[in-house]
Amino acid sequence: PPAWPALSAAVPAAIRLHDYANGAHVVTPGNQLETVRLFGGSESEVRVTLYRDVAYWCPYCQRVQLQLELMEVPYRVSKINMNCYGRKPKWFLDKVPGGLLPVVELDGRVVTESMDIMFLLERVFKDRSLVGGRYADEELLTTALRVERNLAGAWLQWLRGRPGLFSSEERAKSTFLATVTDVEKVLDLESGPYFGGDKPNFVDCAYAPFLERVQASMVYWKGLDIMDSKKFPAIAKWFETTRSDPLFASVASDAWTHVQALPPQIGQCYASKGAEEGMRLIETAGATRKIDFSDGQAKDARLWAAAALANNHPAVVQDAARYLEKKAGEVSAEALEEIGGAFRTVAAVLVGGKLEGEKVEFRSRKEVEMALVYERSRVCTPRDMSVAASHQFQGAINYVLGQM
Repeated sequence: PPAWPALSAAVPAAIRLHDYANGAHVVTPGNQLETVRLFGGSESEVRVTLYRDVAYWCPYCQRVQLQLELMEVPYRVSKINMNCYGRKPKWFLDKVPGGLLPVVELDGRVVTESMDIMFLLERVFKDRSLVGGRYADEELLTTALRVERNLAGAWLQWLRGRPGLFSSEERAKSTFLATVTDVEKVLDLESGPYFGGDKPNFVDCAYAPFLERVQASMVYWKGLDIMDSKKFPAIAKWFETTRSDPLFASVASDAWTHVQALPPQIGQCYASKGAEEGMRLIETAGATRKIDFSDGQAKDARLWAAAALANNHPAVVQDAARYLEKKAGEVSAEALEEIGGAFRTVAAVLVGGKLEGEKVEFRSRKEVEMALVYERSRVCTPRDMSVAASHQFQGAINYVLGQM
């Protein structure tokens, strides 16, 4: 396969050297701990600093960033570890003694709690307000946000409830389904795919991170899908719409990422009887992905995946090597070189399409297979790449494995 510089150069500069400050919505790489979003303005206009988690897994941070993006308020992002993933720096704890995320610093004023932050941004930048349409009615807005909190409470109660009496399990399930039905009513299919209309607003920002996590975790641990269009048509339509919306898609995670990231954040999650099929589908999804070689959005996703791999290939190979050392002992220099070659082959497929000629051969076949399969399961959205790009990355790995 071509060398990394050639593979990197084959990716269009607009993707390889993305203009995060002024370009389209995209998550910054984890190693960029501070950056700015200017929306065509200048850095002198930045009044807001958003402190959010490094991996982009915090739902409360996600809702605030969605709001800032929709309002196009220039802001600085400063990335801080969540408590469950590492220590916070002293300077941050001096600023925010509780240490909880998200935090917004606006004109020197430090504000915590996501909803307090969101309402503050609405007041300060009222010329860009997202509270319009029917939600200009304060009572309707209050009701919608109360239903969202009820959903979060019922979801966590059922998800984290230790299995025991059948009646307790059924009660938690019944409460959860009642709150989902309330969300369906609030969403109101006739008003448009988004909450309250044909474009996203304040309420969508509040709901999006939690609906995303509820959907993935309920399929995995409870065998229940709130995207069932027969039972919850408005919610299903909302998911269909937001998953094709560039902004919402840029900060979304896939189901596999969610089910791995949730337990460290919220505690142990308990499976119900009948969840086995949902678990199987989510756990095996990466292994069944097929790369889409068509043009348009599929090509863009392939190139994003190629750029992410080219930019981070030393870390990817090192991560795979650590895994092999743990499983099989010392990794030879030859095997390590071939693992690097295998990931170059994956990148070549993402950039150039199908491989020509005979099957791909590696002398260290076993080690290469283990490395590819491991990294297929390690891709994290949106930290490493978007959900769409991750699907192409996994599909490319499967394609290369099939050519071996």
